[in-house]
Amino acid sequence: MYLPPKDKRNDYNIRGLEGLPENYPIPKVSDMLFYIQRNQNPNTVVYQILKDNSGSFIVNNPIYVFWRQFDNNGKDKPLNYIQRKLAYGYEFDIINSDAIQMNIVSYPDYKIFITKNDDQEYKAVCKINNIWAELSNVYVFVEEQGAFPVVKYLELYGIQIDSKLPCYEKIDI
Repeated sequence: MYLPPKDKRNDYNIRGLEGLPENYPIPKVSDMLFYIQRNQNPNTVVYQILKDNSGSFIVNNPIYVFWRQFDNNGKDKPLNYIQRKLAYGYEFDIINSDAIQMNIVSYPDYKIFITKNDDQEYKAVCKINNIWAELSNVYVFVEEQGAFPVVKYLELYGIQIDSKLPCYEKIDI
């Protein structure tokens, strides 16, 4: 299934086609790679590339991950220890001076590549429905069951690298 970019979904009247709530805001963050939203509230986890003065990623700490708290006037807050280690933190390997392979700690088998696009901007690239795409956002549907929520499914949204068409994939967990 192909979807238009998130900022254009209202133009096609399909924003929130699957689980993504229509009223969830889109974070505006410089050098944002992608973001994650959940069904519990509009607060959003943002993945932002950290660059040095030359425009290259910072080798020992290339990505800053934080909460954009939309239910608290849009204030930013760092992840806590448990969130970094069990949920939204990341692991990475440097491929070369312009590329990183990463994964989110809660989903270690799903590889995301951080690389420069044709405009020399860092983007998150992964396979969405077996097609290489720039990942824009992820929606996570969870059910509360005790101390830790249980993930039921993920939705991946992006733009195909070759065709520039929107793409979408739902992954049941």
